[in-house]
Amino acid sequence: MAALFAAQVCGSTGHSIGMAVGSIMAAGVMGTNTWSGVPIATGALGTALASWPLARFMDRAGRRPGLVLGYGLAVLGTLLGMAGVTIGSFLLLLVGMALFGVSQTANLLSRYAAADVSPGAQRGRAMGLIVWGSSAGSMLGPNLMEPALRVGNLLGVAPAASAFLISLGGYALAAIVIEILLRPDPLAIARETHAIAAASRPHEPARSLGAILGDVRVQLALATLTISQFVMISTTSTSPVYLHDQGYGVQTIGLAVSLHLGGMYVASPLSGWLCDRVGRLPMIGVGAMVLVGAVMLAGLAPGSDHVLVILGLAINGIGWNFAFVAGSALLTDALTPAERASTQGLADLAMGLMGALGSAAGGMILGVWGFAVLNAIGAALVLGPLAATLLRRPAQQRRAVG
Repeated sequence: MAALFAAQVCGSTGHSIGMAVGSIMAAGVMGTNTWSGVPIATGALGTALASWPLARFMDRAGRRPGLVLGYGLAVLGTLLGMAGVTIGSFLLLLVGMALFGVSQTANLLSRYAAADVSPGAQRGRAMGLIVWGSSAGSMLGPNLMEPALRVGNLLGVAPAASAFLISLGGYALAAIVIEILLRPDPLAIARETHAIAAASRPHEPARSLGAILGDVRVQLALATLTISQFVMISTTSTSPVYLHDQGYGVQTIGLAVSLHLGGMYVASPLSGWLCDRVGRLPMIGVGAMVLVGAVMLAGLAPGSDHVLVILGLAINGIGWNFAFVAGSALLTDALTPAERASTQGLADLAMGLMGALGSAAGGMILGVWGFAVLNAIGAALVLGPLAATLLRRPAQQRRAVG
């Protein structure tokens, strides 16, 4: 757990830099703001598309080699991104950002490695702790910009590319920590523990993907992860534009984004503890209700009252966190160790694609119907499918998996 947490902090430190300066680098290379959002979108797409292949690799080779590969590809992406900025190649920058995004894939899959080495009754807290590591990294990364510029000057790196030195060091350190300290492999521990527990029972082979997707608990977990991701991204990625249109400056917009990100990660230890204490399903319900309340508050608040809008965005992050941790724990509960890695990767792939779709759809809905309608649609999406799935009582549909 210590190794996973340390790597999570390092990986998130590196990833935060891409989010902070990716658009600025694009504008510098292209000479216009028109393409400034493309590098971050490319990184998000890289995160999503790498989820299933990286998880499949973990299924065969283990969590440790998979996480090292993920951070290693991010190191390569960082070098390509630095080269793209240095020589003014937008295409090379995008290729680098796509590989850069694989670091977030490794960060996300780390929560499942924590679940592998935790008993079922402590699984939520373990996942919450690892997700919480992202908050530390996200706050640490931007504060290292000035030292990175000084180091870049000593190494002869162009000032525009020096920020990526933080990512380079973070990803490399994360890979080294995982390779040296994450022993024995978490997935091997989970499989051995499961084999010992199942020794007195008839052999049960891993289910087919169709059978796994037919498990109501898996369906609920996937619905929770994908819908909450879609709603969170669609309503918050457009909020800077909405606040800007209301006449607010960059300080107010920056505060709104910071409080939202804080809600997404800082609440993780609490959500993990509650997930173990009161159960996965109740916390999914709580997360849905908090998310609905958040989008209603932000959508119904007058644009002139930025305090209420920002409060809604902060609560939005907390609601997403409750749903994310509980949905991840429920998905792990529903799978045997032999089924986990590939199915978890598939879930993160779906979640990532829904996030990308939410970002695009959110901008379109905002432009056509406005911020209030966007948030109303988000509330309807959270309530409908989640309420319908909760009524199916998945705990009685399938055997429990520890």
